[in-house]
Amino acid sequence: MAVSSLVQRLLAQAETKRHGGVVSRVHILVGILANVSPGALQRQFGQAAAGSPLAGAELVFHLVADPQSPDALAVRVMEVDPAA
Repeated sequence: MAVSSLVQRLLAQAETKRHGGVVSRVHILVGILANVSPGALQRQFGQAAAGSPLAGAELVFHLVADPQSPDALAVRVMEVDPAA
């Protein structure tokens, strides 16, 4: 999956979890076999979120290192933290 398509999916997931208000952090699970660079996600997410309640949110990556894990191929939003 292209990074831009993946970022759009992550933005949609974060929107459903934010329950209104501005977001300070987005926690993203990334599996070791997902073939995705957290740096690329960070850059694309920042650009795609501009002007939204997710703009400026810090991405916190939770890496799944076990290739046998059910989440080894996953890339998904786990939770979002509201801004104080």
